[in-house]
Amino acid sequence: MRLGIHGDGIEYATVAMNMADDVGTFWKPYLDDAIHPVFHEHPPLVFWIQSIFFRIFGDGLYLETFYGAFVGLIIMGCMALFWRRVRGDFQLPALGIWWPMLLIVSLPIYTYIMQTNRLICTYTILAILPTYASYRSMIGNRHMVLFSLLSGVLIYLGFIAKGPVAFFTFAVPAIGWIALKAKFSKAVFSTLLAMATFALVLLATFYLFPESQDFWKGFWKAQVVASLKSERAAGDTHWYLVERWAAEMAVPVVIAGFFMALTRISFRQIRFNRQALFFLLIGLASSLPFLLSTRQHNRYIFQSYPFYVLSLAFAADSIAAAIESILSDRPRLRAAMGAIALIFFLAAFTGMLYKKDHIRGRKPFYKDIYMQKIELPARTTISACPGAMIHNDWLFADMMRVYKVSLTPETGKKYFLIAKDSDCAVPEGYQRINREPTLKYYLYKKALP
Repeated sequence: MRLGIHGDGIEYATVAMNMADDVGTFWKPYLDDAIHPVFHEHPPLVFWIQSIFFRIFGDGLYLETFYGAFVGLIIMGCMALFWRRVRGDFQLPALGIWWPMLLIVSLPIYTYIMQTNRLICTYTILAILPTYASYRSMIGNRHMVLFSLLSGVLIYLGFIAKGPVAFFTFAVPAIGWIALKAKFSKAVFSTLLAMATFALVLLATFYLFPESQDFWKGFWKAQVVASLKSERAAGDTHWYLVERWAAEMAVPVVIAGFFMALTRISFRQIRFNRQALFFLLIGLASSLPFLLSTRQHNRYIFQSYPFYVLSLAFAADSIAAAIESILSDRPRLRAAMGAIALIFFLAAFTGMLYKKDHIRGRKPFYKDIYMQKIELPARTTISACPGAMIHNDWLFADMMRVYKVSLTPETGKKYFLIAKDSDCAVPEGYQRINREPTLKYYLYKKALP
């Protein structure tokens, strides 16, 4: 619960908030008047989902925080569902869902993504669920057709949430055939039916909503082609994500190693079984394609981490079994662990509330405008000078998110925002309305005649 989360998260919340206000539509999402009157940067489903929360709970600045916590819990719930199902299908000893949960929350990126309102946070749910449906379509003898159809529909939802990233799920039946010894015929049937379902739903969308075709043309040009050609925010290496993956996964590996030493589990008891291989290959399928481009950020493969963690959890399940055995034999120790967990939770929750007004980033906006309780008329446009600060300072996102106003470098509007150390001249007839001390911005209002 901090002000000034990453600008991307503010931008995405703004699109969702506008959609909740019926400003913009599903296939024509609206950010602001000047930069993105139609927001082609990302597919619209996540914005629509979050707009429901804005409609229900209002547009308070901490909605993103609680939305992220809610989505994070659902991700863990999806992992728990997968964990229990696979263990039951292969007659593995029952183990609590706490083990994969413990490993996933230890990832540094997990907390970061949840509190910064990234789209990948919501999409991860739509990465796990179609994978689960695809798994169910090839393992077991019941409802194969139903789960194949469901997989195709969920892949489509993932596609309109995050784009072609969702296509990795089509490889799941083949991975199941390789790792879990599923029947080849089932894998082929499941894949073809899921693909056909996806194609049918996509074509139906094009037919029923012609504007969707215009959206995908804009998205393909703005995001996919530019990323593949490394033309947009490109780095200088294809291997950055490998380095970040190793750094992230080192944390749950160390935690598993700590409990391994504590419970005196030997390396011979750590088994890289078929289930661990299955989830490892899914993680690779959902992350390796990103190495094609030098435009790489760790969040791009966030949807892969639940599968990597599940792979580690299955490989090291003997550690979890030993911990459960120790706690079941020692009720006092189990009670002590519960008390310690409660203390940690209360301390974390109290700390979150205590820090709720802490400014994480873009302090000038919050210090010079928001914290001064300035009111601005919604759905208007404000002049800003120099024009470069509109985008460079993320002002366009902050002003729309907080005040529902757009910014323009054109002069003559009722309100005028300038950088105080710039050469921008204030036209006659304007009065300053924010007060000292200020860090960067002066805000003026045109005086009444």
